Amino acid sequence: MPHVLIIGGGIGGLCLAQGLSKAGITVTVCERGASAAFRGQGTRISLKEAGGHALRACLPANLFDLCVATSIASAGRLVVMDQLLNQAFAIPLPAPDPALAFGVNRLTLREILLCGLEDVVFFGKTFTHFEQVDGKQVRAHFADGDSVTADLLVGADGTDSATRAQLVPDAEIEDLNWSIWGKTPIRPGTLDWVPDELFETFNRVNGPDGLGMSVATCRARRPVAGAVAEFAPGARVTDVPGYFSWTINLAGIPHDTGAAALHRLASDLIEDWHPALRRILAEAEVGATFPVRVRSALPIRPWSSATVTLLGDAVHTMSPSRGEGANTALRDAEVLCGKLIGVAAGEVTLEEAKAEYEAEMLRYGFGAVAESRTNPLLRMRG
Repeated sequence: MPHVLIIGGGIGGLCLAQGLSKAGITVTVCERGASAAFRGQGTRISLKEAGGHALRACLPANLFDLCVATSIASAGRLVVMDQLLNQAFAIPLPAPDPALAFGVNRLTLREILLCGLEDVVFFGKTFTHFEQVDGKQVRAHFADGDSVTADLLVGADGTDSATRAQLVPDAEIEDLNWSIWGKTPIRPGTLDWVPDELFETFNRVNGPDGLGMSVATCRARRPVAGAVAEFAPGARVTDVPGYFSWTINLAGIPHDTGAAALHRLASDLIEDWHPALRRILAEAEVGATFPVRVRSALPIRPWSSATVTLLGDAVHTMSPSRGEGANTALRDAEVLCGKLIGVAAGEVTLEEAKAEYEAEMLRYGFGAVAESRTNPLLRMRG
């Protein structure tokens, strides 16, 4: 039975940990953050059927049901407008399977993925490097002096992966652009002044000189507390009130990445736009504003290590323009979990399973990277 060590407690790494734990495979997760909420988690993730299928495959049934119950309704229309909200076009979107394709709050999903893993997830563990042990195992070292030995190390430590830096030192990642992300609470009366074009739609506002903005509606289908009580009593899942998540793309790197400065910059960029767009920013939680550097991995060659592999943004980070990053990471988790279950059953060797996973993952992962760079509706200036 292999012992799997996962570096990084994001959604891809935790989904893999859930699947392995459900299958009875020993797993350890080491996360550099101090807690589940250490990093900014306030934006939504749009799960497509691949992502939803992966969650259903890896999670215990009650936790998957909790994901669906606390999910955010999918957009019903695609709307493209100018900065005064004059429509270029609007089309209905096909209704997805609500049990497989839905929006989720990032923090909510991460907290659900942590349920039941309290004994295997360790926070405050900054990975520094790995070394081979007798050619058959791998030992990971951490900044606090600790080390963990396992049969397989999975680098799920994000775009700036320290695992990838050692495993594939010539891997390249391109900087595409920067965006400002923010959050505006949905308070009593908010929906009275928000235009229909911005409510529960997949939208794009195209301004002059290539400037663009998008607004996503984020409201759980049902109260979190009631869903937790029904599906996972005692689970610690934060009740996140409804909000609008908004994004404005930038031409270059912001001079000041502090929340207040970014909020002022965003407000200045749209000062002549439709009053509803300006009001969304005016009523935003200033402290929840943050920058996102949009980056895209270049294809990499297979690596030679027999005991170390990669998952999610650590290998195929991509532009968010098509919403594929999280879905591809979850797909990685499902595929790798299935291969490792085969190892535990004695059907394949660990080396064979790892090679099969990497061949498959590199093919569809970098296919998704390429697609993420071609969406004309969400093109970025720069």
